[in-house]
Parts: sequence; C-alpha cells; structure tokens
Amino acid sequence: MQRTQSGAALFVAMIFLLILSFLGGVLLSNSNQGLKIVSAMGDRLGAEHELEGEMSELVIDPDLQGAIGSMVPAASMPVSDFVAGADGTLRHTVDGVCSRSFNASSNNAITQCRYVRADANKNYGKANRASTSIAAGIEQPML
Repeated sequence: MQRTQSGAALFVAMIFLLILSFLGGVLLSNSNQGLKIVSAMGDRLGAEHELEGEMSELVIDPDLQGAIGSMVPAASMPVSDFVAGADGTLRHTVDGVCSRSFNASSNNAITQCRYVRADANKNYGKANRASTSIAAGIEQPML
C-alpha cells in the first residue's frame, strides 16, 4: 500500500537551512568587523611606536642643545630639522628657574632653564585618515 506524501519534512528542512544560512552570514560579518578593528588597533600602536622613536631620536640629537639655546621667546621650528620624516614642531614656551633639584657647592650653579615643548604627529590607517600625536617637554639649562 502506497501512501501519498505532503512534503512537510522538505518544507521544515528548507526553513532550518534558511535560518542556518542567515546565522552563518551574520557570524562572518561580525568576524570581518573584528578583523578590521584589530588591524586598526595594530596600525595605531605602530604609529605610536614610531612617534616614541622619533621623540627619542630628537632628544639624543647632538644639534638639539644648540638649537634650543638659540631660540628666541615664542619661536618654533620643525622637528624634521632633527628627525628625518617627522611631522611636528619644537616651540619655545618659557624661560625660568630649573625644576630639577640640585645641591651646588659653587656660585656658578645653573639655575635658569629654557623650556621647549616638542609636538609630533603621525597619520596612519586606510588612506592616512587617522592620526595620533605625542608631546614632550624639554628642559635646557642655560649658562
């Protein structure tokens, strides 16, 4: 005896496949967004490390001391004069008393300092649309 089939099992199976396909698409989309976020964070960290390296190069540059000593009040100069490819400025902020503590035993103690602010910027990411920056204060004793 042959029974007729109504196709209900096929219909239920197709609904389950449709739901699973939708969930798979959502999961793929979420994982792709996660990869983009991780990539952007890596680009930002790389840019920050480059900025720190540029600032270290600036501070150890042998010509920096003379340049700071010759700056007039409110003057500025590009960081690229000392670090090739760097984007930023050195800005004379104020002359004042050195903030370092010292115990000098002579009358010729250096007490006056020139303060310079060093700002550097770095663009990163897709088409360099994002940027990060770093700032440092440099204290230069004056004779």
